[in-house]
Amino acid sequence: MRVLLASGGPGQTEIGIRQLMLLAQSTPVIPTVLTVIKHAEEQHEGDEILAHAAQLLEPVFSQVEYKTRIGQPWEEIVREGETGNYDLLMMGQRQSRPLLSRIRGLVTQKVVARTSLPVLIAKREARPLQRILICDSGAQSPSLLKLFLIHLPAILAGATDVTVLHVMSQISAAPGIRDEDLLWTAEQLIEAGTPEGAILEQDLAYLDELNLDLHAKVRHGLVVDEIVTEARSDDYDLVVIGSHRNEKLPRFLLNDLAHELVLDVDRAILVVR
Repeated sequence: MRVLLASGGPGQTEIGIRQLMLLAQSTPVIPTVLTVIKHAEEQHEGDEILAHAAQLLEPVFSQVEYKTRIGQPWEEIVREGETGNYDLLMMGQRQSRPLLSRIRGLVTQKVVARTSLPVLIAKREARPLQRILICDSGAQSPSLLKLFLIHLPAILAGATDVTVLHVMSQISAAPGIRDEDLLWTAEQLIEAGTPEGAILEQDLAYLDELNLDLHAKVRHGLVVDEIVTEARSDDYDLVVIGSHRNEKLPRFLLNDLAHELVLDVDRAILVVR
């Protein structure tokens, strides 16, 4: 798997590198490390960032490519991602002040909004990606899980436990959904053959051959709030989301679920396309 690792300051670089090295323990990885400087006069700073990355990576990887680009960080990360034959874009994200981040936006959020690559954002501490939460709304075609299995099956190589989550909200409920249906468990939805139950049943079927501990969950409420709450309620190593927009919801409410989740989820998050 060819991975583009975007590196920045010391904290971001080290979080991303540690997650990359853990990923390489379960699947072959060929990394390219990119740093972006805003002006040519900052070349020395860029060289130092790449040299630090090399110290960490070269004892582990036999083949690493290093690149420097000049310009706005998010723009150059997106450009490099589009020009190279990469399977995955990885970034580290430090803890930040939420209010300032919501006003200005993080580099990770801007990249996620514009790149066509799947993006894995490492946060807090790097961990083996063993316990995975997949948040499938069923609004994508092909489904989020199917895209995940087609393009990034290597991410599941080290997994032991996968939970598929569907959030039911009265705002986005399909026509004909009764109020009581919004309170059902995953098992009740599957047994009743509801559209939401069919999504969960199909996702479990896709995963059934992978010898994993599988779980289906339903939460009821606002999508971002419920995904963040579920991510924090259990010891998940990775949260997987899509970057689509749900056309059933008003544009001002759902313009950017991925944008909010990248900021609010407090552990590694993978945005699948």
